[in-house]
Formats: sequence, structure tokens, C-alpha cells
Amino acid sequence: MYKEIIISIIILISIFTLNYITQKNTDNTVDIVSQKLEILRKDILEDQNNKEQIISKTNEVYEKWEELDDKMAFYIEHDELEKVKTSLTSIKSYVEVEEYSQSIEQIDKCIYILDHIHEREMISWDNIF
Repeated sequence: MYKEIIISIIILISIFTLNYITQKNTDNTVDIVSQKLEILRKDILEDQNNKEQIISKTNEVYEKWEELDDKMAFYIEHDELEKVKTSLTSIKSYVEVEEYSQSIEQIDKCIYILDHIHEREMISWDNIF
């Protein structure tokens, strides 16, 4: 009887510990990428004449996502991660052809998707029941 209780407690502690670790990683990733996207959005709105700088920042955001995406792929649905990657690819292509209004639209969409991932992975009563 006591063995089952101890094993159950160990399993519960493991679940909560792993959830805490994955939640912190998700928070960190979403914050970093969202901040970089906000900076990119601001740069596009303020200085559309400096194409090289905007392309450079776009590539930086894309590379940062590629770096952080690998860890999140272990515990988040690949469909959600693919939506972010698709949106980032669209941003990149719109910036390269100087369609800045479309790129800003995609930046907003990407931030929305990232916020959705964050809310979906968070422990809350809505997500439990």
C-alpha cells in the first residue's frame, strides 16, 4: 500500500517539475521572439528606406526561432510550430520584395500565434477541464 502511494507521489512531483521546466522554456522563447518581432515591426514602420538593416533583422528573428524551435518541438504540437515558421518565412519574403504592409500584417499574425501557444501551454483551469 505504501509503495503505491510513494510511487504516485513521485510521479506527480515529476509531472509538475517537467511542466514547470517546459512552461519556463515556452515563456522564454515566446518572449524573445515576440520582442524581436516588435523591434522589427517598429523598424519597418520608422525606416523603410534602410532595406539591408530590415532584411538583417528579419534574418536574425528567423535564425533565433530556428535555434529555439528545436527544444519546443519535444512537447508542443508541430502544427503550432509550423504556423510560426510559415509566418516567419512570409515575413522574410515580404521584406525582401519590399511589401512592408504585408510584412507588418504577418508580424502581427506571428505574434498572435506565439501568444496562442503561450496561453495553450499554460496551466490554468480552462486548460485542465
